[in-house]
Amino acid sequence: MTEQSTHADEARIQELHEGFVEANKTGHHPFLESHMAPGMTLVWYNLNQSNYHGVDHIVELWKMLAVMSQGREAKCESRDDIITLVGDVALVTYLLDFAADFGALGKFVQEARCTEVWQRMDGDWKMIHFHCSNYVPGVMGGK
Repeated sequence: MTEQSTHADEARIQELHEGFVEANKTGHHPFLESHMAPGMTLVWYNLNQSNYHGVDHIVELWKMLAVMSQGREAKCESRDDIITLVGDVALVTYLLDFAADFGALGKFVQEARCTEVWQRMDGDWKMIHFHCSNYVPGVMGGK
């Protein structure tokens, strides 16, 4: 891999990551349908503590949450983003500030730690794994 292609890949992954964070604000499921791995390849460990297998499964959740939020935009901001490229795989790690009003489901305000795993498939980058869990800094010497 050349330095130029590495730079282009890093820029593309950054663009996809930013698009993903933005899509989370409104539950814009077309982003998922366009950029997640097809079929059952995607494995998603969600902040709600449930697991989702396959792009259709997570799209179903996002559609439901978009209805419950009644058009209210969520706060979804990443920080401390790190992109690591290894061949045809990219790892994005970051901390997330998330706040949303899901109507009858309640209001959520939470900090999280997140990992996105992207894989180059047929020349295009697709997310194959997402993990998001509660973040509590300072526990047992952690940051």
